[in-house]
Amino acid sequence: METLAETQAAAANPFNYGTQIWALFRLAPRAGRFPPATPGVVLGKAGTPAAHSVLSLALQIDDGEVVDARFQAYGCPTSIAVGAWIADWAIGKRVAELAALTATRLRNELEIPDERAHCALLGEDALRAVVALMKQEPL
Repeated sequence: METLAETQAAAANPFNYGTQIWALFRLAPRAGRFPPATPGVVLGKAGTPAAHSVLSLALQIDDGEVVDARFQAYGCPTSIAVGAWIADWAIGKRVAELAALTATRLRNELEIPDERAHCALLGEDALRAVVALMKQEPL
């Protein structure tokens, strides 16, 4: 027989997403955008036409290092979790470290199942867009 806690947990996560994905989706740390006049902000965006998902990453750079980050996402809980994870992970990183993040690592870190692999690719693409801009105009 299911306990009350198990019943409540299932109701809170009706599609049985992984624990970390569901927590990042529900809390969405670093969600939002920087005020327009914030110095050193680089914005990268990616989308998946088939899944109708969009992820925007805004990284605030100072002396070549990420000092703050925000994300905005439109899509499933996994897409939102990917944005939240990347925004948190990116703080303190330099361009080379950002460029090294792959969809495979995202899938492993967040335990993203095969049917949601496109969400990890979305995250990788958005981060690569930011890195490309950072390389054009180092901050």
